[in-house]
Amino acid sequence: MSKPTIVLVPGAWHTPTHYELLLLRFREAGYPTSSKQLPSVGSADPKNQSVTADMNFIRQELLLPELDQGKAVILIMHSYGGSPGGAAAKGLSKAERANLGKTGGIIGLVFMCAFVANEGDSLLSKFPGQQWEPWHLVNEETSQIDASTPETIFYNGVDDPLASPAIQASPPAWKDEVFNGRRAYIKCQQDRAIIYIAQSMMISLSGLEWQELDLEDASHSPFLTHVDPIFKFVDERAKEWSK
Repeated sequence: MSKPTIVLVPGAWHTPTHYELLLLRFREAGYPTSSKQLPSVGSADPKNQSVTADMNFIRQELLLPELDQGKAVILIMHSYGGSPGGAAAKGLSKAERANLGKTGGIIGLVFMCAFVANEGDSLLSKFPGQQWEPWHLVNEETSQIDASTPETIFYNGVDDPLASPAIQASPPAWKDEVFNGRRAYIKCQQDRAIIYIAQSMMISLSGLEWQELDLEDASHSPFLTHVDPIFKFVDERAKEWSK
């Protein structure tokens, strides 16, 4: 049986290049991989970007090209990518597509220190106290946010999709029954971007069961520092979810 394709949705301020070490590890083990930069990252026209635009891009440019070839997909989402990614997966599970007479489908969702958001949630609401962190530099005129100390928060700063006031996409797929036993979360205890308590709170408030990998010494970039534990965790899930 061929292995599922790993589709990785980058976070804000990130491009696929940042995840290459992790993606390479999957390819070396025989997993096809796919990742593309979100439209909101580095946009010359940030006011016309939104979570919805990112969601549509993920669905049309990352997911459907794989699924329409009959491929099974594991969707990994990092940071902000969990918001548009979770919505983009709606209705694309393998079980739902099979009911429509289609082959291929998403067999599991993996959130990597990522936002777990409901329809209509503002991303600001996911931060403790519903306030921007001190390292967020908010430009009210352009609706952009940058990181004041990227070297200590993650490492890079570009245009921000976090400024989108709410998730106006469809309800997220992670809530659907078809993903029971097929949703996972990678928690990073030293994360300074989405702090550990916020990660734990989002999982708890979902009211659902998650398969968790808890990385005690990982920050917001575990794809650089914890490649092997992440690969092992996802590889185990892939074998389980492929049955």
